[in-house]
Amino acid sequence: MPNLRELIETDLGETLEGDFALPVELIDPDGASQSLVGQVLYDSMELDSDGQPITVNVPIVTLRRTSLTRIPENGEKWIVKIPTEPSTTATLEEFMITGDRPLSGGGSIGFIRLKLQRVGQV
Repeated sequence: MPNLRELIETDLGETLEGDFALPVELIDPDGASQSLVGQVLYDSMELDSDGQPITVNVPIVTLRRTSLTRIPENGEKWIVKIPTEPSTTATLEEFMITGDRPLSGGGSIGFIRLKLQRVGQV
């Protein structure tokens, strides 16, 4: 019987990097670039000031941790390029991850979620 965590890690290859994957480019604070694929969601849910869920135009990228050569840490500023629309051939647009929106996921889960901000909003 395989280890459950190993099985989940293998499944991430299909769920995050399979048929629904889109190209993503990460540029770390030192300028090194990583080209990979992952899940890109263009809208997400947040809670308004009354605690009610609302849909906002805040892209979220979910990546498989083992596919990354360097993993972003909270507080680091990275450039993240994602397609302007859900197509593998669309132009890539620049966003950033900053300390304003903490990363989620972790080593126990096997993936990392990046909440993005438009470069002009930083």
